[in-house]
Amino acid sequence: MPIHRHFLLILLLLLPAPSHAAWELGWPFRRAVFVDSPPDHPTPDDIVLADILTAGHHQPSGENIRVTTDDSRAVPARVLMVGPGDSLRVAFALRPPNTRYFIYFGNPNAPTPRPADQLNLRAGVLLEIRQLSRPRPGALARIDDIFSNAKTLIGRTLIPRLYLGINPFGEQNDLISKYSATLRAPTDGSYTFAASASDRGALYINGKQLLLVQGSPRDTRFNARIDLRKGPHDLAFYQESLSGQHRLSVAWKTPNSDSFEVIPTDSFGHTTSATPGPMEQKDKSLTADFKIEYLGECFFADHYSHRYRFSAQTPKSTSFSTPKYEWDLGNGQTAAGPAVEQVYLTDGLYPIKLTAKIGAQSDSQTIRLPVTRCYQKLDNPPADTLASQSAVLAASDLTKMPPNTLAWTVILHARTKFAAPLEKSAARLADVSIAPPDTALALRALQDASDELLRQARLQPAIAIWNAVPANSSLQPRAAREFAQLLLWRAADFPKAVRTLETLAKNHPTDHALQRLYAHALLLDQKVPEARKILLDLPTQGPLDRHAAITGALARTIEFYITEKDPAAGEQSWDHWQQQYPADFLDGYSLLLQTRLMELNNAPTAAANVAAAFAIALPKSSYAPRLLDRASKLLQKSDPKKSAALLNLLKQKYPEDPLSQ
Repeated sequence: MPIHRHFLLILLLLLPAPSHAAWELGWPFRRAVFVDSPPDHPTPDDIVLADILTAGHHQPSGENIRVTTDDSRAVPARVLMVGPGDSLRVAFALRPPNTRYFIYFGNPNAPTPRPADQLNLRAGVLLEIRQLSRPRPGALARIDDIFSNAKTLIGRTLIPRLYLGINPFGEQNDLISKYSATLRAPTDGSYTFAASASDRGALYINGKQLLLVQGSPRDTRFNARIDLRKGPHDLAFYQESLSGQHRLSVAWKTPNSDSFEVIPTDSFGHTTSATPGPMEQKDKSLTADFKIEYLGECFFADHYSHRYRFSAQTPKSTSFSTPKYEWDLGNGQTAAGPAVEQVYLTDGLYPIKLTAKIGAQSDSQTIRLPVTRCYQKLDNPPADTLASQSAVLAASDLTKMPPNTLAWTVILHARTKFAAPLEKSAARLADVSIAPPDTALALRALQDASDELLRQARLQPAIAIWNAVPANSSLQPRAAREFAQLLLWRAADFPKAVRTLETLAKNHPTDHALQRLYAHALLLDQKVPEARKILLDLPTQGPLDRHAAITGALARTIEFYITEKDPAAGEQSWDHWQQQYPADFLDGYSLLLQTRLMELNNAPTAAANVAAAFAIALPKSSYAPRLLDRASKLLQKSDPKKSAALLNLLKQKYPEDPLSQ
């Protein structure tokens, strides 16, 4: 073969493969869409609904589009909705036998559409929701005027029939909606229409108000009759939704029926959906484009999180060479490869950027993804698992996470009980939380992490979380207090607890909870006079005349929770006791109950050390013998030498006590 023919063959391989459809002049971008389920018996009124992503290459009005068949014939079309993000919802006429169409966009100088190119919706039910400027602005009889005066569009879409259980555009209050359709009466005769709507609505047939609906009854008491001829009729239903509910049902009883039924879908004509293909650019063989798949939501801690999969779409013209893909996922995370998953823990508009490279060629496109609860399919959003989302987050770069996202990551890991990613993310949150946007959220996340690690008997990592919070963090002094709590009641490190609390107690003299904790640490560290003074100076919050009754009831409550093996509830009652009567700590019985709670919390050695320290600090307490005996028994296996020493101390100091025998 001559050499020039070799070069010609190579050149042909490198050129983009020609599409069957000629490119429309003036439009730099297009996307093919493929009809999902063409009707068996098509009509001229059939409509296709397609949601496409434009990577921002659309005009704000969305009107710079053109739809053609595979053989370049123009098709009447209409943009129903622009956004959220970089999406367009386009309705266009079905033109059998075509199943592939092209939607062109990105032409800043698009000509004004001709009348033949403008779609007249005569299939499906067009739902348009607007925001009311003020609640209940007018009489129900003029609800059509109320709709006309509401200017802020919430959303517009096609639904198959007049039956709806949720707002497809999310949860909002103070809305006014219009449902418009062409209703096809199957026969001449008298029809009875019934409706229910939240919160109120009105039905119009052929421009005349037929039915008013107040409230949302679950029956057909709001009904009216009308004579209709066989064939098409204009229908409109207006609905006010003030309370956030968005339920609607319109039924009819036809001349040949004795009962009501929701008006069937085929009475409104046939609509079908379309699946978009890769985005193309004129005169370019490589376009960075991707599909967005919503994998599901999780609900935890009164919060929603969302998992997505992004899959690069490789144009057929590059099939001879596989592009390399790089992702910027809009939340500080990056990735590489043809498909990636990401979890978004806070609602927002995330710019997802894909860069595709083949040799020296490259192209980047960004699609703004709105993340929130997904209602678009008029059904419950798909449910995801916490384990799946935790696995994705475990591979994230924590150094690039915003603090709020990091806090929700910690909470999610705590729910899945995965210790390794939990420790890592909590340590990062503690370290970067000098000025977190949401201090309460960060504290909640660290508390969840600490509690879960303690449940898994991972004391040192739990202590390390609070110890990692910087002294100048907005999480202080709460973090230092939690650190000291663990040192005192889980690790029994009394000197360190005193050092941690000393400065805090001086700087916050009116913080009674902090002062109590400091006094407890001082006493167990054998600094009894200082501890006693603080506890006696703290105000008694409980009534003095009912002191014995209240403390007795609280003690019995704690004993009950110990019997039920519920240390968390027991600790709440114990804290309440100390708050009501701080000086009762010096008596010893509340401390004895605290050590039993510590045992339930898998801290028997710490419980033994606390019991022994109290008995040594206050040897005249009537509970000192019991505390020494308890400490000795708790240490029999783990530290038999210390156990024997405590038993000898019991016998020496309290030889007359029955526990010494």
